[in-house]
Amino acid sequence: MGDVRKRVDVAVAVVFNDRGQVLWGCRPEGKPYAGYWEFPGGKVEPGETVWQALVRELKEELDITAQAGAPWFVIEHDYEHALVRLHLYRVWQFSGQVRALEGQAFTWASLDANDLTPILPATEPLLPTLAQPRFMALSNYSQGFEACASRLESALSVVAEPVWVQFREKGLSGAALWDAYRHLQALCQRLGHRVLVNSSNWADLERMSAQRNEPLNPAGIHLTEADLHQVAQGQFKPTGRLIGASVHDEAGLLLAHRVGLQYAVLGAVNATPSHPGQPGMGWAKFSASVQGVRLPVYAIGGLGLEDYEKAREHGAHGVAILSRFTGYTT
Repeated sequence: MGDVRKRVDVAVAVVFNDRGQVLWGCRPEGKPYAGYWEFPGGKVEPGETVWQALVRELKEELDITAQAGAPWFVIEHDYEHALVRLHLYRVWQFSGQVRALEGQAFTWASLDANDLTPILPATEPLLPTLAQPRFMALSNYSQGFEACASRLESALSVVAEPVWVQFREKGLSGAALWDAYRHLQALCQRLGHRVLVNSSNWADLERMSAQRNEPLNPAGIHLTEADLHQVAQGQFKPTGRLIGASVHDEAGLLLAHRVGLQYAVLGAVNATPSHPGQPGMGWAKFSASVQGVRLPVYAIGGLGLEDYEKAREHGAHGVAILSRFTGYTT
């Protein structure tokens, strides 16, 4: 006979304090996986929304009231005792003082929890995904090497956290393409950021790397939506790296998850100079598109660092930024 267990929907709260730490609880004796660290939360009861369940569980377990938060993404995990669908929410505002009302230990720690052990099996593999940077910058050396180099140098020198920088240069080829990439790679290496290569540039850079006997060493490959479909059809197989993609609708997000990507970029949210006459999708449509999505999503399209708060309120993991990625920092 097949597996006839019901899927259990679980609300999971990743609660942040004002120092950027998150709240961890340790499962008490008498529960499965007693002694394992996890994010607080619990089963969604009949008639409840996920947010209502999350608010109730935080109050019952830890005596705090969640006041502001938003969906992050959804995963499923097959335990020996249950098949669970985990609805992760970020909570960035709450009232009350944390108190253990069910005899459990709790602590504030980093999101990667590198000093906590053991961690719940459904949670531990998620940590690198949850800790992906909030911001992605995009290069535009093709609009002027010196101007782009100066903008990125200024911004990446002052931003107070790691950033992914996507190398996306549709207007460059040959030596100009190679020189721009080498500049960006050296800049990010010096300042502690990471480079993603857009798939439209990947083949040319890989060829020039072999000719020059110089390694590329990007952190990952960022797929165009066309190349995402090539991956889905088995015609393009990037491996061994962080891989994400640009998409324009919910169907693209579903495809990105199906082929196993680590993130997606969705937009354009606002109208942009690069697409004159095309209105943006707006925050309402963006939010509707990411409901129930299975991977972190960055918002893109006429956005800057200062748009992060609005983006996360609408379910985005972070924001991807082109010309407005300047010296501003949060």
